Amino acid sequence: VTECAGADYVACPDLDIAFLLDGSGSMANSFGTHPHGFYGLMEVMKSWVQAVPLTGDDHTVAAAAATVGTGQLRLTFVQFSRADAEALGADHPRGCAVGQCTNGRLSGRVDELMGDLSWHEANYQRFWTYLFPALNDVAFDAFTADRSPPERKKVVFVLADGGLTDIDGDACCSTGCG
Repeated sequence: VTECAGADYVACPDLDIAFLLDGSGSMANSFGTHPHGFYGLMEVMKSWVQAVPLTGDDHTVAAAAATVGTGQLRLTFVQFSRADAEALGADHPRGCAVGQCTNGRLSGRVDELMGDLSWHEANYQRFWTYLFPALNDVAFDAFTADRSPPERKKVVFVLADGGLTDIDGDACCSTGCG
């Protein structure tokens, strides 16, 4: 895929997308014909990352230098699973060099995104589904003004197999729970 347009479609906007991945124990169950839901999800995401139009920007690119006006994507992946709501979780790789993974930031490079997905596959958490800490990570690691320019649309996908463990309302942003 080199472009996001066709005869029946308009061009796609520039998108910064955060995928929140359910790393709970129930994701180890079989999903359809796949014997393990979490590993099946990683396989699908790896295939998808190699097919979508990405910017080529690495995870260190600041908002002012981010690619805009191309309809290409930058992505990040955060696993939401913790022993309890206050526990510090290993929800994305940290300490990555350029080309290895994203440090929880947005990237338009296949090598960095594949590094993230491989890390998630090797570090499947198997705890409870606390979404709020993962939303905070995305807000403070990816969607900040210095990392994601206003010209790029921000999208969050939550990929989960069931309900959340968060206390009612905790998974909502402070301004979005009216």
